Amino acid sequence: MRAPFNAAFPRLTTLIASALMAWPAAAADDAPHPAFKKSRLFVNQETEQDSGRTFGFGLDFSIAPVRAAEQKAVQTFLDSYEGSDDVLAAAQYIDAEELRSLTADEIRAKLKEVPEISDDAREGIDQAFEAVGGDTALVADLIEIMQSGETAVTFSLEPYFELDFDYVDFRLSVPLAGFSSDADTDFAFGNLGLDVRGGGAFGNTLAFSITGGLEYWIPSATSRANAVALSNLVASPRFFHEYTTMIPYLVVAGDLKYVQLQGSVAYDIMVAVKGSPIHDTIQFLHWGASLAITAIPYVAISCEFTGLVPTVNAKSVDSVFATTGLRFAASWMDLGLGFQIPLTDEPSSDAASAAGVSFGHPASFNAFVTAVFGF
Repeated sequence: MRAPFNAAFPRLTTLIASALMAWPAAAADDAPHPAFKKSRLFVNQETEQDSGRTFGFGLDFSIAPVRAAEQKAVQTFLDSYEGSDDVLAAAQYIDAEELRSLTADEIRAKLKEVPEISDDAREGIDQAFEAVGGDTALVADLIEIMQSGETAVTFSLEPYFELDFDYVDFRLSVPLAGFSSDADTDFAFGNLGLDVRGGGAFGNTLAFSITGGLEYWIPSATSRANAVALSNLVASPRFFHEYTTMIPYLVVAGDLKYVQLQGSVAYDIMVAVKGSPIHDTIQFLHWGASLAITAIPYVAISCEFTGLVPTVNAKSVDSVFATTGLRFAASWMDLGLGFQIPLTDEPSSDAASAAGVSFGHPASFNAFVTAVFGF
């Protein structure tokens, strides 16, 4: 009996070895193509991807220094005079120093000449000045505060839940806003968000992908969240509490095995549904371009460019930003660290909310930490 077994044993081990050697190749043939496995981005809309998981949950964190208004003086003014929010909204476009030599009526006329404000806001300015009277110093002081306030920090915390299928992805986001200065630290809810996107990839060695999607932001935020909206204009639909926002978008991408290219175009439509913002609607074009080096296993080094082009009542968002970062991506998790800086002059904002934190410029940089886990 032993002789036949000895004769058969080499054949058996050969068959097992051949099967083991063939198994990875067969598995690779059956497995999804690895293209776009590390296609997640920090800022721009991204292609629909086969992440290797169906359910995912994650957390995006950003932090930025901003120039914020001194809240006590501003809030006292807002509480004391009808139309004071219209005064502060227009004040962001006025040089405070030149006002000190003017009379109250001359200051009123100068504020009403600001082209970015509405006719209703001009009527509010008249109401406020009738109440303030001739206290020129008060108005000049407040305008100076608006333009060169204390240094502060804003941050956002965005937990989210994902469902990823073969050709469509769903994402539900619950952003939170934070504002910290020497005086205190406050938290506020942002706008609830739903992102639905669908698309597919084509090709093997050189892969191509096209994705269409729609973001919708429900106006659940509180007024303090506007601080984060103004420090990071790219993410402003998440935090402007007066507006509901719809963002249809299109993404095209190419995976060249070790390099990924993505380009996106979106149109942000913000419609006022509560409060008294300067504009009933704000609309702007939102484009993105990114390059990622994916040659290192599980690691992606990315560089993103983002541009905001005003179309309707959105003069302040005319900006271009660069974001660079590093990601560690596996089938069950994705971790990232990135930094964003403006490439154009910082614009003053005509969408600022004087009822919360109001300031004239977006942050000089934003830092991002992201993490997503799933199965």
